[in-house]
Amino acid sequence: MITAMEIRNQQFPKSLRGFKQDEVKKYLLNLAQDYESLYSENASLKEKIQNLEYELKKYRKLEETMNNSLILAQQTAEDLKSSARKEADLMLEESKKRIIEVMMVYQEIIKRMNIFNVELKSQVSAELELLEKNQKKIEELSNFFYSKDFKEVMESLEKVNLKE
Repeated sequence: MITAMEIRNQQFPKSLRGFKQDEVKKYLLNLAQDYESLYSENASLKEKIQNLEYELKKYRKLEETMNNSLILAQQTAEDLKSSARKEADLMLEESKKRIIEVMMVYQEIIKRMNIFNVELKSQVSAELELLEKNQKKIEELSNFFYSKDFKEVMESLEKVNLKE
């Protein structure tokens, strides 16, 4: 690549009908300045491009990291949802089992209460029957002790004397 210095120092041979030297030198000087300016601008742009490419790589890595983080967060959220669903299902199943157990206990209690009531009823019935029998005996004894015959026996006993 040609440099600005080479353009400035360029010499052309003289000829008979050649160009005016001052104008050629002036033109070459302008050309060298423009070339130098373009060369500087080009170098600056290349440096800017390198910086921007570096920044772009950095942002792409950051984007990749963020995407990975987002994917991980989504997977974690799905795992949490799945785990929560499983836990809820397990709790529901355990609750159902517990409710069934409690209901069976209540059924057993009701059965035992019915058996107890039947036995109690039977005992009360037997006691009532015994009470009625006792009542009949009491009435019989009362009838006997308050009967005329018993009074006569008692009166006769009073009249009996041991001396005799």
